[in-house]
Amino acid sequence: MNGFTNPVYPFDFPDPQVLVNGKGKFIAIATNGNGMNVQVLRSDDMVTWEQGSDALPKVGAWSSPGKVWAPEAIKWTDGTYRLYYTTRGPDPEVQAIGVAVSDRPEGPYVDEQKGPLVYEPKEGGSIDASPFIDSKGRAWLYWKNDGNAIGVTSWIRVQQLSEDGKSLVGKPTNLIKNDLPWEDMLVEGPAIVEVDGVFHLFYSGNGFWTDKYAVGHAVGDSPTGPFTKDAEPVLVTNDVAAGPGHNQLIKVGEQWWTVYHAWLPGGIGDSMTGRQMFLSRVEFNGRTVTIEPPLAANPHKPLP
Repeated sequence: MNGFTNPVYPFDFPDPQVLVNGKGKFIAIATNGNGMNVQVLRSDDMVTWEQGSDALPKVGAWSSPGKVWAPEAIKWTDGTYRLYYTTRGPDPEVQAIGVAVSDRPEGPYVDEQKGPLVYEPKEGGSIDASPFIDSKGRAWLYWKNDGNAIGVTSWIRVQQLSEDGKSLVGKPTNLIKNDLPWEDMLVEGPAIVEVDGVFHLFYSGNGFWTDKYAVGHAVGDSPTGPFTKDAEPVLVTNDVAAGPGHNQLIKVGEQWWTVYHAWLPGGIGDSMTGRQMFLSRVEFNGRTVTIEPPLAANPHKPLP
C-alpha cells in the first residue's frame, strides 16, 4: 500500500482512540453511535476499518444509559485493560466519569464500581477522561470539568490513579484553562505522551461544532506540570478537514501518529456525515511538535 486516503473511516466516529491488541491488530474506540455505547472498529493496517461490537454493553449501575462519550482505554500493568468513559452521573443531568475492566482492548468492559470515579456536580460535571502511565510506572487520569456548561471556569486536571486504576489518590491538580484567544470558551479532550523525558499535553479548544475547533499543545517536565502552552494550535481546519480535534496518539514502529475527528468541509454540524476519523503523522523535536495537516491523499503508510 502506498499511502492512504483521509478520512480513514468516513462515518460518524467522534473522539477516536486507536490501540493495538495482543495479535498486532488495531482497535479503534469512539463515542456512542450506531446503536453502541462505545463504538469499536478493527483493522490490520490502521487505515481500512470494519465494525466491531459494543465495547461497553452496559454502563455502571450508578449511571443510566443514553449518553456515553469520549471513551479511552489503556493496557494495565497486570495485562488487563481499563476503560474510562463519560456518562450520566447519579444526577442524570450531570456528567461523570466511570471506569470499567476487560481482558481485551475491544471489550466487552464491565463497570462494577459502586459510583463514579470522578463526579463534580458543582463544577459542571466531569468529561473527557484520558489515562496515562509514565516511564516510572505511575498511573494518572486527565480530564476536564465541564465548567463552560454552567458559566464557571473549565480546567484540564490530573490526579494520580490507584494501583488497580479503579480509584484516585490524593487531590487533583489544575493544569490549563482557556486563556488563549483561539481557545475561545473552552479547552477539553486531553491526551498526553512522554517522549525523551518531556511530557507533551495535547488538548482541543473552541467549540467542536465550529471550524475554529483545533488541537493545542503544551509541554512540561512532569505529569503534573506546570505546562507551557504553544501560542497557536498545532492542528487546524484546512480544505480537507473542518474543526479537527479530540486527538489521541499512537506509536507504530518508530513513527508517532495522531488520530482525531473532523467534519467534512461544508458539512459542519451535519448529522448524516458526522465527525469522521482522520490520521496524521506527528514529529517530536525536543519540546516542540509538528502535526502533519489533514491530507486527503496521504503519501505515507502507517505500517513500516
